[in-house]
Amino acid sequence: MNTLLAILVMVFVISNIVAFAFGKLNDDRTRRSIPWLQRSTSLQLVLIAALIALSRTRESGLQTYAFYVALGMGVSFGADLIMAAAGKSTRRLIAGMATFAIAHSFYLIAMTGEPAQRGPLPIGFFLAALAALLAIGIVIWWLLVRVPKGPDVLNFGALGYMAILSTMTALAVALALFDRRWWALGLGAVLFLASDAVLGNQIFRRNRWPYSSDVVWGLYIAGQAGIVLSTLAGS
Repeated sequence: MNTLLAILVMVFVISNIVAFAFGKLNDDRTRRSIPWLQRSTSLQLVLIAALIALSRTRESGLQTYAFYVALGMGVSFGADLIMAAAGKSTRRLIAGMATFAIAHSFYLIAMTGEPAQRGPLPIGFFLAALAALLAIGIVIWWLLVRVPKGPDVLNFGALGYMAILSTMTALAVALALFDRRWWALGLGAVLFLASDAVLGNQIFRRNRWPYSSDVVWGLYIAGQAGIVLSTLAGS
């Protein structure tokens, strides 16, 4: 099992490098990576998460955590496919955000189980992190995502999504700061938040620049990898 996991992780890393190295810039110069190969690395993370979940035992204390992380990664892959086909469609953008919100909900369920109980995590510690991350999320939405004259359904949909993402990130950061075993989880969540900040600015404010889509994906897939590999904590 460990050998297979190591192979899958190696293939995942190589796939991301090859997708960028052998791709070509698109017409608006925002993406260089080979789209299908790049997106396939999200599916590869689903397989990695599933393999880890199957290998976790009750004795490890991370069986349920790994299961819900794998569910969250699986839903995230579905959201990736929706967002890839969204274009300028308001319905698909809303569907993509809603699907990612479900993925974050699974991550939250995962973290409130075994990871939060191992310490256990002090509620005051979490509330402080939550207040800070919600404030950061609102600032990101206000300055980078919100379109003053844009449709309310998109503006407030993005705000609601940012609230869920910020809550997930807050719990991950709180766990990482309280217990160093969760550093990959905390870093992964922060990278996920950074990715969505850039993506939201790109989609809603139409602020595109060279390689911006590759930056979004790089932050995103590294963040997801951190969350998925955090299920190995204590191994």
